[in-house]
Parts: sequence; C-alpha cells; structure tokens
Amino acid sequence: MNAGDGGERVSTALRVFGTQLKLFREMNSLSREELGRRLGYASHTIKAYELAQRIPEAETVERADEVLGARGVLRAAIPLLEEAQYPPFFRDLAKLERSCERRCSYETLVVPGLLQTEDYARAVIESHVPVHADDQVERLVAGRLERQGLLTRGGRPPVHFVVEQCALERPIGGRKIHREQMARILEQLQLRNVSLQVMPTDTEEHPCIDGALVLLEMPDSRTLGYVEGHARSQLVSDRKKASELVERYAMIRTQALSTRESMQFIEKLVG
Repeated sequence: MNAGDGGERVSTALRVFGTQLKLFREMNSLSREELGRRLGYASHTIKAYELAQRIPEAETVERADEVLGARGVLRAAIPLLEEAQYPPFFRDLAKLERSCERRCSYETLVVPGLLQTEDYARAVIESHVPVHADDQVERLVAGRLERQGLLTRGGRPPVHFVVEQCALERPIGGRKIHREQMARILEQLQLRNVSLQVMPTDTEEHPCIDGALVLLEMPDSRTLGYVEGHARSQLVSDRKKASELVERYAMIRTQALSTRESMQFIEKLVG
C-alpha cells in the first residue's frame, strides 16, 4: 500500500471500531456511563471512542471485547488502531524520529538522508522524476538537513546504518560532491552514538534484498518499522511484523563489514 492509502485505511478502521463498540454496548443494554464504569473510564471517553474521536489502547479494547462478549470482533481491530496512533510515516517521519530512543536503517541506493551533505541532498532530490519545482527542491533539501538534528539532539539516541556498497560508490552530483559526501560520513562517524556498516556488493544474498527499511524504538517500548519499495512505502506497527523486521536487521548486521572495516572502506573512497 502507499502511505496515503494507509492513512485512509486506519482512519476507516477507527470509525468502524467506534460503530462496533456502540453496537455491542447497545446489544448488552449498557449506557455509556455503565460501560465506562466497567472499563474504568468516564462516559465522555466512551463517547469519544464511539465517535472515532479518540484511539483506545490495546488493553482497553481487550477489556471491552471481554465485557461486551464480542468474541474477538473488537480485539481484531487492535493492529490498525495501534497504527492509527501515528501520523502517515512518509509525511511525518521527522516527528517520530525526534522522539525515538534508537534508530536503525538499511539503505540500498543512496547515502542515508541523515548523513547527506547539502549538495548531495540537492543532487538526489533534483534527480526526481517528475521534476520538482525549484522552490520545492529547496524546501525538501531544508527539511532533510533539519532532520539531521537527530544525530546531536539531547540524549544522543543510538543511530545505526547498514548501507549497500554501491550506494556509497555511486558519484551522485559528480566526483567533487561525492568526495565531500564521503568525508562528511567519516566526520559524522566520530559521534559516539552514530555507527555504520557497509554491505559488500559481492554478498550473494541477505534478508533485506527487497528494499530499504527503518526501525524506530519508541519511548513506549514499541518498535515501529518502515519499509520502502519503488514508489511505495508502509508503516509497520504490528508487533509480530515489526519483530520480523528486527530479526532481518540483526541478520544483515552480521553479514555486513564491521564498523572499522566500513570506515576504512569509506576512507578509500575519500582518497
């Protein structure tokens, strides 16, 4: 699914859940006040759930399913309701990154945006088809550079990258910009919370061969995933699926060059 479709899907799920909650409440001849007492909430909170104005926590949905005898109907909405807690990932990635406690990513085609120089970022964005207007290019470049504050913000969350060798070797923007970009990566790797591993091109196969991904560990102890393919993106909030992405990432870290070997590789590209 694309990110826009995902946002509409979870919004619909929230409305459907609210309608089902009201239906099961009325089938049990309970007022909002009575259901609220059984669940430990005020009646206005139950009303907000029914009108899709507020997203219930998973534990609340499970209790409501049990109290109302819904036999799993309400519980089935939990994955989409959890996804609805977060904004569409492709638009608001920076908001999630600003509050994450750890960020890990795998990049296939270009230097990760968090490590890009201004000239390199502009070259990447200007290569987009259809072509961006000049003012849009500048907005996108500024936004990408603003996101890089994650690397040095308070608390210094650990940030780890696995990057395909070919992404580092491709001279996007020309040789001068490419050398400056490689030097910037070496500079950023001096930060104690930033690390990078290169995935050698001659690695025959690995579990992330089908596209880029991002993993964010959030303050609520949940891990969110984001996977990308050609013109498609998807937020992964389901715990089981996110756990599978974590497992994949752990595997590619064992297959990539060590952090020391990776730094030596980048030093050679700088020349």
